[in-house]
Amino acid sequence: MLELVKSKERIIEGKTKTIWGVKNRPDLVIPENKNDITKNDDATETQMMKFKAQYATSTTCAVFELLKQAGIPVAYEKQYSETEFLAKRCDMIMLEVIGRRYAVGSFLKRSPNFERPKGEPPYRFHSWRFELFLKTTNGKVIDKNGNDFGNICMDVLQKDRKKPVDDPFISCPYDKIWCLHHPKIPMWDKENSYLNQSINPLSILPDGISVEDIEKILRQVVLVLEGAFAQFGIRFIDIKIEFGITSKGELVVADVIDNDSWRAKDSDWNELSKQLFRDNADMKLISDKYSLMARLVQNFRIPRQAFVLWRGSSSDDFPEVPDVAGVEKVEITLSGHKSPRKCMNELERILAEYPEGGVILAVVGMSNGLGPTIAARTSWPVITIPATVKTKPHDVWSSLEAPSNVPLLTVLNPKNAVLSALNILAQKNPAAYMIRQLEIEKLDY
Repeated sequence: MLELVKSKERIIEGKTKTIWGVKNRPDLVIPENKNDITKNDDATETQMMKFKAQYATSTTCAVFELLKQAGIPVAYEKQYSETEFLAKRCDMIMLEVIGRRYAVGSFLKRSPNFERPKGEPPYRFHSWRFELFLKTTNGKVIDKNGNDFGNICMDVLQKDRKKPVDDPFISCPYDKIWCLHHPKIPMWDKENSYLNQSINPLSILPDGISVEDIEKILRQVVLVLEGAFAQFGIRFIDIKIEFGITSKGELVVADVIDNDSWRAKDSDWNELSKQLFRDNADMKLISDKYSLMARLVQNFRIPRQAFVLWRGSSSDDFPEVPDVAGVEKVEITLSGHKSPRKCMNELERILAEYPEGGVILAVVGMSNGLGPTIAARTSWPVITIPATVKTKPHDVWSSLEAPSNVPLLTVLNPKNAVLSALNILAQKNPAAYMIRQLEIEKLDY
């Protein structure tokens, strides 16, 4: 295997990381994290945190490994050292892409009507809120071809310092022309009129890439991470990610995703992320939380589960089941009436094969002996689909009137039975959670 050699070529250096080339692989880069922690886009407020580079690298690598397992396109390849990782070389898209589950941060400054009374939890959006901000530096905009648009926002000053407003808010990202607004002032505030600029999205978006493409991946990312954090009782509040285009023209999640990228709170609403630094918390507390999160995300994973489709006869049809990362489809044809001993042996084999659990869908035609027999012998959820309910409706009672200590569930619609099974798997599987929530949240947008 070719050994990858870090180049002395420094491609770019920012506030929190340096990007290096790879001597023998020009299609790859090595991002190196620093110990710097920043806030308010103000260099005078930057501080050093011991081990932050290690925390950022281990967090980023664990997060991207999870996203890769879930089938989400990422630039990340693998960890290179304690403070570095290997990634596909990308042309970065000059956008900050934000997902919000709760109304906090700059969102409240733009939309103060969502502010909740003191002591109450922040407003929770049923569907993750998608936002775009144009990346600028000192008011300057660089288009997709590297051309400098000039100081498009130079006339806009922050209230507290003589500096152009950076990263303006794109209020209507699906419009043909992007109107730019102050990121921290309500839309109706007269001061927002100072930023009266617009830009053609075609000058920023790579050829063939749409806002829809970016939003689709953003929603996949936030739901996988929300499902993963939920395993540890952590509320995933919001996140900022960036996108790039690989040499093959693939849209991927790039840059880093670490404890600087999101807000997260524990079950008691205590902050765990960079927001602590923004709020001027004690540096030891901040470092402890970064260390905690770096260790916690090492446990992010897609479990190996089973989606068992079990029918009593080959004349019964299995329902369609979607492909889900980590979920293996197992098909069994075995009668609970005619072969009870074989059924029990098969059940024990499945329980031994999949220690992380699963769901059993029992597709049964006439009198249901299979569903109750299995449900009595396992703690796995068992859902019966009465296959003959339309032609022989009286057969449904053998599924509905189960004896005591037989926790059998019955769903008449096969598609709903599959969705119920996915809901159950989603309690442990972030990829299954993503699939279900994507459909649920479409009801709101």
